[in-house]
Amino acid sequence: MNVNQTFNSTNFKHRVTNMNPILALIMVFAMTLVAITLLPFLLLFGLISFLTLRFLGKKMLRRQQAEQENAYQHYANVQREPAAPYADMFKPSGANQTKTTGRTFEHQAD
Repeated sequence: MNVNQTFNSTNFKHRVTNMNPILALIMVFAMTLVAITLLPFLLLFGLISFLTLRFLGKKMLRRQQAEQENAYQHYANVQREPAAPYADMFKPSGANQTKTTGRTFEHQAD
């Protein structure tokens, strides 16, 4: 089996143990400094993009909904879905609702 020698675990351990500690410390400090320096900008970018997408998304969604409402306005012969069978069950029914009976729901036989 031919394995690349750079990924051999014994070679890697040997390289890490023989690394100059000052060089390793400088690399850790450099990565920490870069992370601390870039983190506020990354958070600011995230905040700005979140707010932008939130407000522009609402605006675009409202516009798309308005377009969908007007989509079939000029086409009267378009087949539409029928209303749900009991969709108007809880709507007030005119004269029956003028007198208060004290109940919120009166059962109507099927």
